[in-house]
Amino acid sequence: MKLGFIGAGNMASAIFKGLIVSGAARPEDILIIRNDKKLQEQQAEELGVISCDSYDALIEQSDILFLGVKPAAFPTLIEKIKGSVEKCKPLVVSMAAGMSIASIQEMLGFKPSIIRIMPNINASVLKSATAYCGNSNASSEQLKTVEKLLSAIGSAYPVPEDKFAVFTAIAGCSPAYVYMFIDALARGAQKLGMNKQQALDIASQAVVGSAEMFRQSGAHPAELTDRVCSPGGTTIEGVCTLDEYKFTAGIVKAVENSVIKDAMLGKK
Repeated sequence: MKLGFIGAGNMASAIFKGLIVSGAARPEDILIIRNDKKLQEQQAEELGVISCDSYDALIEQSDILFLGVKPAAFPTLIEKIKGSVEKCKPLVVSMAAGMSIASIQEMLGFKPSIIRIMPNINASVLKSATAYCGNSNASSEQLKTVEKLLSAIGSAYPVPEDKFAVFTAIAGCSPAYVYMFIDALARGAQKLGMNKQQALDIASQAVVGSAEMFRQSGAHPAELTDRVCSPGGTTIEGVCTLDEYKFTAGIVKAVENSVIKDAMLGKK
């Protein structure tokens, strides 16, 4: 099975790198094309994937066509590829935020099999959380194939398309928030005299361990928080400080604003 990627930036490359590392795809079965030809050739040389010179050549060889360009670039791209897509009939997989299946079909001018996905950058370390849904032309077999590929790079979740924006906010955007949190913990330690790199290592391990503890315990996050907070202790002091500075409210607002932005992207 040949997998074609139009666009090979951070998100798309995280996916095909993850597929290679997991063994779900061979490098020689992955075809890529991107605007930056120098980076395209560099990726092909480093990973062993196939570099294509034209959209038509890539589409003609692809069983599954991943569209990894930014939403603003979709109209121009679709105009260039719709003839080849209609002729060759690959399964189209879009990973663009805010770009609905209906809008892609409208731009194409016909209704191919389309599956929309929303991965996150952690695909490159096989820890992505990825949503997927398909149009009525996408068969159950095609959905299972894509789910299998997505499961090779993390966890795959069937999500109704009307909830994709919410999924994007809590899974697609949240790695940035977690990175900020890790860095903030390390900066606090650095301010108090600890080496920054050591603090980053410690903070990241604490985040990884806490996530795994939550997943395995089956307990509510608030219950786990209470377990860590001894009466009059250091943790409850820190928790109250976060409440004072509106930690939870800030995260909730970030999720809300991300959903609003997703809707705006879809209207451009």
